[in-house]
Amino acid sequence: MNHLFLAAEGGGPGTVPLLILIVALVGFGLAYFVVGPGKRSGPKRNADIPLAMRPYHADEELETTGMERAMAWGVALAVFASLFIPLYWLIEPTRINNAVDDFYEADVAAGRAEYQNACASCHGVNLEGGSAPHPSPDVDAPWPAPALDNIVARYADSEIVPDVREFILLTLIHGRPGTPMNAFGVAGGGVYSDNQLEQITTYILSVQTGEIPEAQAFVGRSGEDVFEVSCARCHGPNAEGYVGPQLWNVYERYGWSGEDDESLVQARNAVRQVLQEGRNLPGNAPMPSFALELTDDAIEAVIDHIESFQDLGGPRTAQIGGLPEGDD
Repeated sequence: MNHLFLAAEGGGPGTVPLLILIVALVGFGLAYFVVGPGKRSGPKRNADIPLAMRPYHADEELETTGMERAMAWGVALAVFASLFIPLYWLIEPTRINNAVDDFYEADVAAGRAEYQNACASCHGVNLEGGSAPHPSPDVDAPWPAPALDNIVARYADSEIVPDVREFILLTLIHGRPGTPMNAFGVAGGGVYSDNQLEQITTYILSVQTGEIPEAQAFVGRSGEDVFEVSCARCHGPNAEGYVGPQLWNVYERYGWSGEDDESLVQARNAVRQVLQEGRNLPGNAPMPSFALELTDDAIEAVIDHIESFQDLGGPRTAQIGGLPEGDD
């Protein structure tokens, strides 16, 4: 018993209810042998007679000591139930919460290890961001890998990512076709189980800082420079399309007729909205929002640059690098 009480002081989530049950069983055992059927005074009666053939209690015993004993057991059971069940009901939520916390801490620890193996080489050991080799052998510039320690804050008001946890999981499972982001889930051809990816996601969400860097000013740089830094890795250095679609006639696809009229304003507004909010088309790598990376002046400069090479009547789709792409 001393060992049981010492275990209870150790704080195990199921120790207290177990201790209550053991004490109750010990109490029943004592009652059984002290005042119950286990009490024997003198030699056993009918010891040599088979149990099924032994005479039962006389009517006098049944109506006195037998009935009193049954009533005593009924009272004992009622008292036990009235005390144990409410007490267990009070303790159970705490036990469940402690178990949930234990599972969460275990998932975070496992996710931290899995992250270091699978993600740290590109996204940084501390989720601060980094880079990966460009998937095209003809491009020497590295592919930027975003920071993950502020992903919740970055997508807090996003219309294309309503659930950040689901977004992280789907990206881990299926990757981003055409980018250095491989598919890690078994469903996407990777080697990581769903449970391992859940643990990585739990770890990423557990270390969120909420700090978002200020938008880059690009002071003194042209729209072409901003396009090369922020857009070319997906849409191609000449806007011919790579992971994202070609942009040669994106204005036309948004309603521009070739004249400086309301349709031009409409097309510019549509492109501006995509740059500020991003897009998430099923089957394609999602386009992130650039509202937190580019200033308003830089966004306008990119729009002007895209407008400078628009070609009416061009193809509505492009198949660059073997990847069929849809409209932007």
